[in-house]
Formats: sequence, C-alpha cells, structure tokens
Amino acid sequence: MKNNEIMWWGYLHQNNTIQVKRWFGDHEDYRGDCIGNPFVQRVVEPFAAPTREEAIKIITRKVE
Repeated sequence: MKNNEIMWWGYLHQNNTIQVKRWFGDHEDYRGDCIGNPFVQRVVEPFAAPTREEAIKIITRKVE
C-alpha cells in the first residue's frame, strides 16, 4: 500500500446490496466483521480506489 492510496474493502450483503468500507490496515476490520456473519454473502478483500464510487464499481465487478 502506497501512502497516497485510499484503501477499501466490502461485501455483498444477503439482501443483494453492496457494502463498501474504508480500510486502514487492520485485517480484523474485514475478517472479524464477516467471519460467521450470516448476512455476508461474499467478501472483497482490501484494494485501492481513488473514490467511494469507484470502490463500489470494483466490489460490484468482483462479486458478480
């Protein structure tokens, strides 16, 4: 991760909505929130994107 990159992670919720969240380097942020959570259908691990809107597009592509 470069210092100027904005990092995100997200998941597909059971109601078929995309949930996008900022990631600040703690793996527990996405693993702890998602492991064993019946509402989480598919997790997208952290990635760089310049904006929230772009992050949503990336997550959407990855969960299709």
